[in-house]
Amino acid sequence: MKPVGQTDPKITALVCTYNRADLLEKVLASLEQQTLPQSMFEVVLINDGSVDQTADIVKAYEQRLPMRYFHQENAGLAAAKNYGIRHATAPLVLFMDDDDEASPRLLEEHLKAHRKYPDENFAVLGYTDLESSVARQPLMHFVTEVGCYLFSYASLGDGAVLDYTYFWGGRSSCKTGFLREHGIFNPVFRFGCEDIELGYRLSEHGLKVVYHKPAASTMIRALSLDDFFNRLIRQGESQYTFSQMHEAEEIQRWTEVQDAGQEWADIGPAFNEITLSARNLDAIVNRRHAVGLEVDEYTLRLLHRSYWNAFRACKLKGINMRKNGGDAG
Repeated sequence: MKPVGQTDPKITALVCTYNRADLLEKVLASLEQQTLPQSMFEVVLINDGSVDQTADIVKAYEQRLPMRYFHQENAGLAAAKNYGIRHATAPLVLFMDDDDEASPRLLEEHLKAHRKYPDENFAVLGYTDLESSVARQPLMHFVTEVGCYLFSYASLGDGAVLDYTYFWGGRSSCKTGFLREHGIFNPVFRFGCEDIELGYRLSEHGLKVVYHKPAASTMIRALSLDDFFNRLIRQGESQYTFSQMHEAEEIQRWTEVQDAGQEWADIGPAFNEITLSARNLDAIVNRRHAVGLEVDEYTLRLLHRSYWNAFRACKLKGINMRKNGGDAG
């Protein structure tokens, strides 16, 4: 059922959320400020079993946005996205993260790009920046501009036509009918790989991804180093699962599982020391930033090297945990 007064929307903003009520309020506020008339879009919000104040935030916006709200028992991101796809009524669906504010023209620009590329197999990748205070943090700068663990925009030109590995969740839109006909997310993925795995399956039906930089959003949440360690362990687990679903050599390369056993045998015994080194350097650099002191180039290089080593170790741990049934070995 459409919200009262809603005509046929042209695009669905699909937001899946879990225990981020404070950030969700900012996301919904940004959708309220869209240049696209509210008669032309809908918000489908899936609460994936949150136990915080999410429902109260939704209630505050239910008369301010053309929004439909659904609650499910916690089942993970892929299952929540599928729930939203089933309830989307627009011919286009934009997947949004619950920690990204939409620029005022976000929905209008996604719609504009799809009008330029109307064929059903074309998806659109938008641009995501970091909120200024988040971008100043050494870790967040590294994972977006140096290591590119979150985003990798530096090599992309506006208008570039890309393959399925750029079907990034939280900043991509596609034709709803294309998903319903050719495949939705695999709910085995609670976190990580759900977007690329679906993109790979859709590529068999001609999926292409167009980068449209004006379709912009801003990430407003900073991750701590431990957040990122846990994230990469979970990512590694999902990469192993992905590798077992598809035998193609390109998937084996992308998931990085082929030599993961030997790599983990080499560095696993030093895992605690590797991650502790990164924690110590991260703390030193953050302390210098906090008191307004410069960080010399040598210390910065050491920090980045420690990030690389610790992040690789975490991903390898996750791959081998899943491979060995919960024990990294």
